[in-house]
Amino acid sequence: MGAVVSDSVSTGSTRFGAALKKFSVLAAALLIAVLGLTFAPSGGSASAAQTIAQCNNVDNTGGLGLSCDVTVTNNLDVSTGVASSTVIIKECHGAANTEPTCTTSTTSYNTLTTSVNQCNYAANGGGASVICNVSVTNNITGASTTGVSGATVDQCNGSGAEGSAPTLNCDPLPASTSGATITQCNGSTNGGGAPERVTCTVTPSTMSAQLAVSINQCNNTANGGGSVVTCTASLTNIALASETAPIPAPPTATPPAKNTLHDAKTDGFTHITKDASFPGILGAGVLLLAGLLTATLAARRMSTHH
Repeated sequence: MGAVVSDSVSTGSTRFGAALKKFSVLAAALLIAVLGLTFAPSGGSASAAQTIAQCNNVDNTGGLGLSCDVTVTNNLDVSTGVASSTVIIKECHGAANTEPTCTTSTTSYNTLTTSVNQCNYAANGGGASVICNVSVTNNITGASTTGVSGATVDQCNGSGAEGSAPTLNCDPLPASTSGATITQCNGSTNGGGAPERVTCTVTPSTMSAQLAVSINQCNNTANGGGSVVTCTASLTNIALASETAPIPAPPTATPPAKNTLHDAKTDGFTHITKDASFPGILGAGVLLLAGLLTATLAARRMSTHH
C-alpha cells in the first residue's frame, strides 16, 4: 500500500514539474511577444502622393458658368522624410456671368499633394464663363540645397481662334514648353467672341527638385463661341532651415549659506531625498521573490516526498 502511495505521489510530482516547466515556457514566450509588439518599429509602407482632380468634363451645355479653386500647402522634411499636405478646394456652378452656387472643403493628408487637374474639357457649350485658379506652396525643411528654379510654362497655345483680335491676354506669352510644370489654357475658347477672351496668367513661380508638382487646368475648355476663360496658376517653393535644439548653459555654482551654529540644514550638507514610490517598488520586488521561492520549494518537496 505504501509503495502505491509513493508511486502516486511521485507521479503527481512529476506531472506538477512538467506542468510547471510548460507554464514557465509559456510565460516567457508571452513576455517576449509583448516586448516585441511594444518596442518594434512602427514602419509601414509609404503613402502614395495625392492627386487633386475637380471640375473636369462638366457643364458642357451652353450658357453655363464654372468657377473652381484649389489651394495646396505641402510640408516636407528632407532629413526625416516626414510629409503632409493641406488642400482647400472650392467648386461653383451656375448660369454664365451670374453668382454661382459654391461648395468648399478642406482636407489634410499625411502625404504630399503633387498634382492638380481641374477645369479641363469643361463648359464646351458656347456662351460660357470659366474662372479657375490654382495656388501651391511647398515648404521644404532641411534641404542642403534648395534645387529651385523657374517653373516651366505651356499656355495659351491653340486658343482664341476666330473673333475680334487680339483674343489672347496671357502672361507669359509665348509659352510652349513640352512637359511643363504648369500647363493651362491650351485649345480653349475657340469659335469666336469678344477680344481678350482668353486671360491666363502664371504668377512668378518656381519648381523644386526635392518636391515636383504639376498643374494642369483650363485646357480644351469653353469652346463653342461667345465664351470667356480666366485662369491663374501659382507655384511657390520655400526652403526652411532645420530646427536646432538650443544648448543649455552650464549651471552656475552658488556657495551654500552658512550660519554660526553650523546647522546641517543650512551648512551645505546634502540630504538624500527618498522617492515616495521606493517602498512600494521594494515591497513588490520582495513579494515577487518570495512567491518564486515558495513555488520552487513546493515543487522540490513534492518531487522528493516519499
